[in-house]
Amino acid sequence: MRALTRPFHVLAMLTLLCAAPLAHAANIQKASDSNTAQRPLSDFLSAQGSTSLFIPPLPDFIGWTNNNPQTLFSSVDYAGVVASYLTSHGGPDLGTTITGSVSERPLADGRADVQVNLHVKNALTWVIALPAADVATDPLLYGVRGTDLLANPSLTPSLSKCEMRVDFTNTAPGAPMPDLVTAFILGNALPGQTLLAVMVNADGAGTLRAPSGFPEGTPGRFTLINNGVLHASGKGGTADGFPAEVVTIRPAGGAAVTTGLEISNAPTPAAAAPATRRTTWGRIKAMYQ
Repeated sequence: MRALTRPFHVLAMLTLLCAAPLAHAANIQKASDSNTAQRPLSDFLSAQGSTSLFIPPLPDFIGWTNNNPQTLFSSVDYAGVVASYLTSHGGPDLGTTITGSVSERPLADGRADVQVNLHVKNALTWVIALPAADVATDPLLYGVRGTDLLANPSLTPSLSKCEMRVDFTNTAPGAPMPDLVTAFILGNALPGQTLLAVMVNADGAGTLRAPSGFPEGTPGRFTLINNGVLHASGKGGTADGFPAEVVTIRPAGGAAVTTGLEISNAPTPAAAAPATRRTTWGRIKAMYQ
């Protein structure tokens, strides 16, 4: 990190990740669907959270932002790595459950095309404002972090249900699954591993915090829609790889809040990015690394 005190667990990928899937889609001949095999979901889940760089000591996973402008950052424990850490280190049991599937299809060049589908209940969720000084400590707009629950297990967490799909190529059929953060955010993907798509939809009930502009403890709702189509045309709505980037919080039964209201480290309006400026992989990487 340069300007920030700790790296973000955002989709801070190299710009080349947008181009590589295009070559995959255009040049790789897939085998027939009859060769598709199912692998245990645990093959994927057990590979996630292998680092703890961003909000130590909690394991790392991908976070999500809104766009146009980019004002909110959200964390949804889609792989259950924080939930598992909490239960094994004296924290509360959040009741997080994950079901889903891992489908693998051989490619003509010896690699494998992998599709992961996750169905998550009771995923720990929280939201802060952007820009931020430190994702691990900046004031919360919604929910509580896992570190808060470690310090005080009596706190009430905000939880979401989540549907997530990830498509990527792997080095070979049957090869170990990548940690999404290690491979595609930290830049340690093995030759042949390419992220093709990542799509997540989540919603849940929780608690709004005072920096949101509402009284502390106001019952709230959370919605997340991020659709990354990294093998698309690269034009129009898919120019930055994400045709949909939505994060909203709102009082229960009230209108959506799409930006932080009382964050002391927020810039003045004159310093904010223009609403028409799109977020790209290159801009995100420059901001957060």
